[in-house]
Amino acid sequence: MNRDQLDEIVRKCLQELYNQDGQILAQDIGEQAICGRLAMLMAPMFPLYSVDIEYNRKGLGLEPKDIEMPDENGVLTTGRVLPDIIVHERGHNLRNLLVIEVKKSTNPIGDEHDHAKLRALCWQLRYRNGLFLRLSTGPEAELGLVQHEWFEGPVFEAP
Repeated sequence: MNRDQLDEIVRKCLQELYNQDGQILAQDIGEQAICGRLAMLMAPMFPLYSVDIEYNRKGLGLEPKDIEMPDENGVLTTGRVLPDIIVHERGHNLRNLLVIEVKKSTNPIGDEHDHAKLRALCWQLRYRNGLFLRLSTGPEAELGLVQHEWFEGPVFEAP
């Protein structure tokens, strides 16, 4: 599945989210609840993969998802991550198709940390694609104001 196909699927699911669940976006409910709804809408679009939220394991065992990233002083540290939404095959890191980080427009924190996290997830845990979404939320929530930024990971042969 190429980037254009992924982008089309995500955009359709976002349109459905804003059409069906505009109230939760306008009410500015928690990011996890919004991610849960988006993941539910995405799942049927990826029949060969699992779509999970806050998935914190890698491999068959209980090994947690850890990545190396610079801390606030620029020192490379290893830390646990809980990606907002992932599209993958469970049990290994061979076919990790997409990792998504979501931030609401009402969140004043900048996007740089999420971008760095997506780059690290793509390359260290072999996600083929990363996507940062800044969702338009609050009383003026509107699909046309959603921001998308794509990140590339290693290439693998996907079904």
